Amino acid sequence: MKLESNLPKQSPWLYTAPLLNTILLLLVYFLFSSGFVQHSGITVEHPQSNSRLTGFDRAHIITIAAGMENSLYFDGVRITTTELREKLKAHREGERRAIIHADKQAPFGRVIEIGNMALDLGYEVAHSTVPPKS
Repeated sequence: MKLESNLPKQSPWLYTAPLLNTILLLLVYFLFSSGFVQHSGITVEHPQSNSRLTGFDRAHIITIAAGMENSLYFDGVRITTTELREKLKAHREGERRAIIHADKQAPFGRVIEIGNMALDLGYEVAHSTVPPKS
């Protein structure tokens, strides 16, 4: 005895729609999740620390490069200390947070000077580090 279905044949496109939805959701997830990592675009060698940086996803990025000139960058644009103070004053609205990306060879006094400037202007300041190698 052979059983036969009385239901009409289903289109093969019916089964590809859930597969396409899954692929699209994975694609969107990976595209948007990579934007959560903050990078300034300037290469610096960070010091090591066990600390965790949370809540600074929309912060301004201040980068202090190593070398004789101690180049200073604000959100990827090279500026002077005076220009940095003016830019920090101008960004009164929104998130008042700053991440300092300082090279481990940058003078410590310069790093503290820039951090204090941001603190004096009402910013929350965090220093960027990398986890220690195991």
